[in-house]
Formats: sequence, structure tokens, C-alpha cells
Amino acid sequence: MLGACGPQLEEEPLVSEEAQSEVEWASSKVSKVNDPYANAVVPSGIVAVINPNNAVGPPDGNVASFLGLLGGALLLDMGVGEEGTGPLRIYYRGLAVAVIAQVDFLAADMSLISTGQAALLDLGIGTHSALVPFSNATPYRYVRLRGGLASLFSVDAVEDTGFGGGAICGDGELNAGEQCDDGNVAPGDGCSGGCQVEPGYTCSGAPSVCADINECTNGTAQCSVNASCMNTPGSYTCTCLPGYSGNGWTCDDIDECANGTAVCQPGQLCVNTPGNYECVGGACQPPTVQCGAQCVDLSSDASNCGACGNVCGAGDTCSQGVCVEEGLRLQIATSWARFGDGNLVVRTPTGKVIHGGNPGPDAGTDFGALDLTASSGWGPERVIWSTSAIPPAGTYDVCFKAASYSPPPSAADPVSYTVTVLRLDQPYLIYWGAVVSGDTGTDCYPGHPSHVASFTYPGVP
Repeated sequence: MLGACGPQLEEEPLVSEEAQSEVEWASSKVSKVNDPYANAVVPSGIVAVINPNNAVGPPDGNVASFLGLLGGALLLDMGVGEEGTGPLRIYYRGLAVAVIAQVDFLAADMSLISTGQAALLDLGIGTHSALVPFSNATPYRYVRLRGGLASLFSVDAVEDTGFGGGAICGDGELNAGEQCDDGNVAPGDGCSGGCQVEPGYTCSGAPSVCADINECTNGTAQCSVNASCMNTPGSYTCTCLPGYSGNGWTCDDIDECANGTAVCQPGQLCVNTPGNYECVGGACQPPTVQCGAQCVDLSSDASNCGACGNVCGAGDTCSQGVCVEEGLRLQIATSWARFGDGNLVVRTPTGKVIHGGNPGPDAGTDFGALDLTASSGWGPERVIWSTSAIPPAGTYDVCFKAASYSPPPSAADPVSYTVTVLRLDQPYLIYWGAVVSGDTGTDCYPGHPSHVASFTYPGVP
């Protein structure tokens, strides 16, 4: 009992002896079916408490007394299958002053779930109660009562007010505090390990059956109007449609006419449209085409030779869309229809190969010269034999290499090209084609994927 000047120790020692073994605890924790009260005292959890077993079971007027001056603590077991799910009611007696009691809610593995407080007021003679809040989804197996310093109070019983006859997450029954219970505690199936409905699912019944919500069909998805929606377990993904770029929630139109990915024929005007583009006849009358604000003839305009903005060198003329240096014996030139890096490769009748890594003019190129190169844009690239160099007579092989384009060349995104051959006193030769694969090599022969054409140069009379 507690005297006016402090506690008088009777019957039991101040701190439980180690001899009070786990065997005694086991014998005391007899399961009380459908019992919301503590079933047993955990011996290792007693500190400065007189008559700790009096806090077990329903309130009966017998109390366990805390000696706050010594930091009293009492660990109670609610019982297997009788884990707590609701606020904890503490029944207490015999206060001399108001006390703030600390309560730790512990899981079956003794891990801390949460901590609460109860204000035990000085209410005089009799048994009184105070409620400690608890709203966590994880049931508590143990409660640890701790008194404040310099406080004396006695506990008659503790009660789980949310008791539902064994509320355990994962038992397949819906209990207080549970939104679902599918018979397991594995997350990711719609019902979480704490028996709460996971985002993107609906659950019903007991055991709960959970179904994925298809946000793409029920109108809750937040995808852009220019994106496709794909449902996934518990969520969804948004992907911008072809012709648009973005993260799926925001998708902006790609201007193919401005970024150089549009492929229109000479004389056509590129018009951007939502998600696509169109190639339409310009306002200029054939054979002229629109270059900026002007109508020009690409076959003869030295400032727009073969393509808008392709300016021939000083003293050169534009003939059939190719810049021609006066007095040239042989010229091979190419341009392409997509912004990027195209490479011209020419193999001479003697087997010499002219390319960016071997531009000549020297004996290694039969004195032909790669005098124009373009690592970006639409070209041109050109190989020439000037009046001071005599091209060898025979068959020449011409190849076009799609070195660097974005997107890379493919069947869906080919790179179109034009190759023009000018031979002294011979008819012009013009070749059109497209490549569907990238190539940075220098091989050039009939049958190679980059091979454009073979032609004969008859030599100088």
C-alpha cells in the first residue's frame, strides 16, 4: 500500500527477481478467449512496480503500484490472438497528485509501433479510467506503462477498446481499423501488409478480393490528350503519341518542318500539322520552288543550286542543280533530303577510294579531289577532276553513306539522296535513292548496301 509519506513495501520486492522466470510468465498468460484485457505480465519488463500481476485481467480493485521516483515501468501482454487495435483504456486508483502516464504500443516482435500519453487526474477514492489514443494499422501485442518522475500511481487494469475478438491483419477477417484483409500480409496485391487498400485498387469481402482499377478506361488517368494511356497493376503510364514529345502528362507537337526530319520532294512546301506534317505544292509555278520569300529554279540558281541555300563558289555556275566549276573534266556530287551528315565515297577504275579520310588530290585518289564536304545540313559533297587532272578511263562506283542522322535511317525514316555526275562533253547522269541503315565505312562496290550506281568515263580524246 502507499502511505502518506511515500510507499511502504509489503509482500513483494521493489524490483522483480530474476528468479521469477519466463516459466512463471508462461503459466500466468493463460489466453482468455474474447478478452480485451491484458493476459500476463512480461517479467523482464518490470521496473519499480509493486504487485505487477494485479494489472492483469479486468478491473477488480486490486492494483499494481508504480514507484515513479525510481522510474517505474510495467510491460503487459495482451495475449496471442488478442492483439489490440484500438485506443487503450487505463483503469487506475489512489492518486495523490495528477500524473501523465507514458504508454508504448509494441508489436509481437517487441518493435515499437507508437507512443501515447494518458492524463491520470486526481479524482479521489475509487477506480477511474483514462484513454490513450491509438490509430495505427498495425495491431499491438504488448503495452509498456511508464510513470513520470516523482509520481506515484496504481493501475488496476488495461483494456483494448477496439477489441474485436482477435483482430489480426492477415487472418482473412475484416476487423476494426482494417480496410481490407486478403488472408496475407504481403504488399503489392491490393491489400497492404497493414490491411489498408493500396492506391490503384479496390477491395471487398472477407477474405478481401482486390482488383486493379483501370485508370485509362474510368477517366481518372491524367495523360495528355496527345498521349496513349497504358494500365499497370495499381497505376498507369502515359506515352506521347508519334509526332509529339514530352513526359506523357505534357506532350508538345514536333515541328518536323523546322527540325529537318520532314522529307518532301523538290518543289514541295513542308507544312507542319498537329502530330505530323504535309508536303504540298508551293505558291511558285514549276519549275521554280519557294526558297524563303522567293521563287527560284533549283536547276540553275547559283545561290540555291539543287537545294534552297546551297550557294555555288565564286566563278562556278549551277547546271542541272549541281555547282559546276568551269573547265572540270569530271564531277560527282550528292545532296540529301534530311538534316544530318551524309558522306560521298567514289571508287575509281584503278581501285582508289576517295572519301573524307582520303580526300586527295594525289596519286592515292588518281588526282581526284573531295573538295566539298558537309558534316551537317543537306550537303552537298563533291569529288572533281579539274582541268589540270585527267580522270582514268573506265568504270567508277559511287556510294552514299548515311553517317549521322537523328533519328537514324530506317525503313520508317529513310534518308533520300540525289547524285549527279557531270562528264566533259557527255550527258549528265542523275541518280535518286534512299538508304535505310547507317554507315560510316569506306567500302564501295556493286552490291554494297550503300552503292548508288556505276558509270563509265570514256577518257580524254
